Amino acid sequence: MPSWIRVVQHGVMRRGAAAVAAAGLALAGVAAGGAAPAQAAGPVCEGTRIDTLDFATGYTYLYYSASTGRNCAYTVPKSGSGSPQLMAVGLFRASDNVGVWDSRSDYKYHAGPVYLDARGTCVLFNGQVRSTAATSGWGHCGSLAAGAR
Repeated sequence: MPSWIRVVQHGVMRRGAAAVAAAGLALAGVAAGGAAPAQAAGPVCEGTRIDTLDFATGYTYLYYSASTGRNCAYTVPKSGSGSPQLMAVGLFRASDNVGVWDSRSDYKYHAGPVYLDARGTCVLFNGQVRSTAATSGWGHCGSLAAGAR
């Protein structure tokens, strides 16, 4: 296993490395288990969609739920939905460099969702479909109050 993956797994990552690791995870398509179960189409996160990464092969959506105080992200393909293909999604918190990701291959409809409480800090999110990936910058810096974003 590459050393940068071990660093991310232990949650001990410097801010500058977070963006590199986030992009690397999406590009690597690191297996986190066997084939994914069948998934339904449509929004999979609760709350309000606050951002979208639009890249050549897919979209990664970022949501925020005021009722739970959590961010949620998932990735969908632009084409080939219903056919198994490599997809990934990651979501990272700036305050302590903690990240969550779902980078198994062979999803039919979407990678994720992944959830992360990021009240009072910024988030970075990324996604991948097949060989193309996209990463946001640090943003969506929220207030500590659950309803403020």
